[in-house]
Amino acid sequence: MDQISFVINTAVNELNHIKLLLKSLKKNLDGSKHEILIFIDNDNQDTYGYLKSIKNEFFDLKLITHTLPPCIGYSRNSNLLVELAKHDIVSYLQSDMVISPHYDTDILKEIEPNTILSATRVEPPLHGESPTTITKNFGTDPLKFNLNEWNKFSQTVKENKTLNYFFAPFTFYKKVWLDLRGYDTLFRRSREDSDLVQRCLHNNVKLKQTFNAIVYHFTCTSSRGKDWFKKENTKAQERVILQQKADQIELKRFIRKWGGFNHGESKLEKYDVDLIIKNSKNLPLDFILNIEPLFSKVWIDDLNTKESLLQNTSDEHLLANNLNNFTEKQWEKTKKYHNLVNYNNIFLESLKLDKENLNAYIEIDGLNISQEDTQLFQHLHNLIREYEVGKYEFYNSIIQINKKIIINNKLINPKFDMGLLNIE
Repeated sequence: MDQISFVINTAVNELNHIKLLLKSLKKNLDGSKHEILIFIDNDNQDTYGYLKSIKNEFFDLKLITHTLPPCIGYSRNSNLLVELAKHDIVSYLQSDMVISPHYDTDILKEIEPNTILSATRVEPPLHGESPTTITKNFGTDPLKFNLNEWNKFSQTVKENKTLNYFFAPFTFYKKVWLDLRGYDTLFRRSREDSDLVQRCLHNNVKLKQTFNAIVYHFTCTSSRGKDWFKKENTKAQERVILQQKADQIELKRFIRKWGGFNHGESKLEKYDVDLIIKNSKNLPLDFILNIEPLFSKVWIDDLNTKESLLQNTSDEHLLANNLNNFTEKQWEKTKKYHNLVNYNNIFLESLKLDKENLNAYIEIDGLNISQEDTQLFQHLHNLIREYEVGKYEFYNSIIQINKKIIINNKLINPKFDMGLLNIE
């Protein structure tokens, strides 16, 4: 059997989940010499102490901690896990998952070169039915989970069927991930997976979901908290609302990068198009902020409006910091390890504008804009793709295409200081 590096990240309030996952790995893997790496990103339950105490029960269990408060973050720690994996085949599992019997054998049968292989998730009935998942309620509490019943059930739903889809858990050859450069550290709370999917499409990496490899997934415990589905839990619902707001920020980041959104249904391409706004002080700030991600730069003719836009975006990091328990001081220390949006390079004064040097732009007037103009923005990049170089008028908007340039989204993450890690 080929050896696999199983990589797992865990953070606060996940000790009971990680105990169950390891129990399933110990019982259900066919191979006995796989590597297991666990990245403890944030620890409030002495997860490290527990894992240290059982380390000798596994052939090759490695624990990774760090000295960067309070956490490194999902995108980065996932990348670090892959970099540290010693085997050519890497399999990622979330801490709130339980594998089925013969999981290693099942994924090894399905893995292909230049492919990211997703296993199929069995989930409790919290999200509704989906063609990509199997709904079956084995509970939401890892302490009450019946592993024996799960093992019996999971064998009955395995099926020789595949889809073109991506979600965790997933398996790949290490080189594939490294060539893609992994997750973009720009995304702190969500959308990192959809961004990876787009880069797979652009680099001809196959996405494959198999129904022959199965896991149970407790769902959303890392992002929303373990009691996110309990409407009567006020604290949990407050966190859900914060996560929803953070999702909106991440969605804007995704659109700013790709010009639209999907999860792999089609290849997205964003053209280099600027927005020029006349009489910008007559437009609500929210209107400008909502359409800004579709453009490369936004040229403003009113200094006060520009400053208000910059002020409005200056605290964009606070939601993720709140959810990740960062203080402002800690974020200032650690933000250098993340890709960041520089709004000073997006919102610019139109006094400095030379239209002839722009590849393409759309010009609007804050005194004269309609719902049709707004709808036009949503199809902007498809329109640029279809139309030739020239000037066009749509509703109250002017579109000028001088050159059709697709933005290069090759990923470069900031270099990380490996000296901050402790591996044992």
